[in-house]
Amino acid sequence: MGMQPNVDETPISKHALKHYALVFDAVYTPRITRLLREAEECGAITVSGSEMFVRQAYEQFEIFTGLPSPKELYWQIMSKY
Repeated sequence: MGMQPNVDETPISKHALKHYALVFDAVYTPRITRLLREAEECGAITVSGSEMFVRQAYEQFEIFTGLPSPKELYWQIMSKY
């Protein structure tokens, strides 16, 4: 739902989104799903699956290596997709 081939499907109606201040979608592709687009139109703060993916990578890198995470590198890589 929300990704290929069903990019126009969404689990919640736009009308219901008016009651949410924050909406998160775990889908990576497309980066902006119908759910996120409609939530933003309703005034909600949105968090995409791509953002979740990159932020998880930060934490995992630091946990496994004990080193600071190269955050800018992750965003550069993700900007290509």
